[in-house]
Amino acid sequence: MTQKYELFRLRIGTEIVGYMKLHANGLKDFSNDQFWWTSTPIEYNAKDQYCGLKDKDNRALFEHDIVAMRRSVGPKNKTPGIIRFDQDRQSFLFIALETFQEYELFANELPLFHKSELMFLGFSFEES
Repeated sequence: MTQKYELFRLRIGTEIVGYMKLHANGLKDFSNDQFWWTSTPIEYNAKDQYCGLKDKDNRALFEHDIVAMRRSVGPKNKTPGIIRFDQDRQSFLFIALETFQEYELFANELPLFHKSELMFLGFSFEES
């Protein structure tokens, strides 16, 4: 079943203040924890879009998240990288922090990584 809304993480600067679902009909739902949702707006000045993938702990991954990608079996085969949305390609990318190599997260809307290959590490929010 396809998701009928876009999911965003809401921030004030670098502080996460909540989440928003933007439904196809334009309605918005807000949550502090992604569990309880309400139509009461949350104040924010920046938002990060959900990339469509979850990590090995079932955590939703958003643009600006730093994650470790497992390239092969073994504890030392993890590549740290950041999730970015590429406006030109209109797609999400994993960019390796050490080599800056770019990996598409999807091919024709099919995920190229299984959640067991991804582990959330932190955030990289830019101050504006």
